[in-house]
Amino acid sequence: MERRQVQAFLVVARAGSITAAARELHLSQSALSRQIKALEDELGVELLERGAHSIALSAAGRILEDEGRRWLDQAERLELRLRQASVAEVIRVGYAPSLVGSSLGLAIAAFSQRHPRVRVELRDASSAEMIAGVLAGELELIFTVPPEGGRAGIEWTPVATRRWKLSMWSGHRLAGRDSIRPADLAGETLLGYDRRHYPDYWRQVGQYFARHGVKGRLGAEFDGRSSLRTAVAGGMGVALVVGELSDGEGLAFRELDPEPEPVRVSAGWSSPGPPSEALQVLVEELRAVETSV
Repeated sequence: MERRQVQAFLVVARAGSITAAARELHLSQSALSRQIKALEDELGVELLERGAHSIALSAAGRILEDEGRRWLDQAERLELRLRQASVAEVIRVGYAPSLVGSSLGLAIAAFSQRHPRVRVELRDASSAEMIAGVLAGELELIFTVPPEGGRAGIEWTPVATRRWKLSMWSGHRLAGRDSIRPADLAGETLLGYDRRHYPDYWRQVGQYFARHGVKGRLGAEFDGRSSLRTAVAGGMGVALVVGELSDGEGLAFRELDPEPEPVRVSAGWSSPGPPSEALQVLVEELRAVETSV
């Protein structure tokens, strides 16, 4: 028996007519009738008692209605177990797209060539969410900026360095300059990420402003890269950002002079003990991608 044929029969049995079942399955009546007839021919029994304007379940049809659902459930469970058996390991990875987005994609492609039976599941998350995920055992590996002083229960290894830039609306008064001095930011409305989920972002931005005596107006905070980009492009203010950036979509990105201390992106995993061999390979692949660009 084919699952699709049994599924179609169960819909007919529940709907009480070929017409209603065909409508529900988005099939023509003739196509659905052929499926039921093929199932009857394979089993060598009549499942439906067909009248001039109605149908009814035969004795065999009633048995299939009772047992068919269990048979489908068993088939689905078996299929799931078989798929799971083909995967030796699952690595759940937390990452920030702005920090390692495209590099991580290339690293996973190379990793899959070496470990085809290991599945990588990605979760776009804030730094606070990533750290909490590792400590709770919900993530095996994260790529983010370690908190100042590290964090108990997590081991870190550097994988990339990212420079800061100032992002602004492409029509902003500073967009025509090649670089931005700290004094140029006096009085500007500063946008940024949600400080509860990105505490180290604000620590580094605050240190830079304090070091150079900049007094800006604090504007809104945002929960992710997309919403921050939208606000900046809309002219709500300027933002210091790191990562994979380019002009376009109403945005301009300019270097700062002097530059803030670069951001050190690291891979983190639960301690104590070394990470699994698969985790180590994924980290190595990301580091290789970073050094090749």
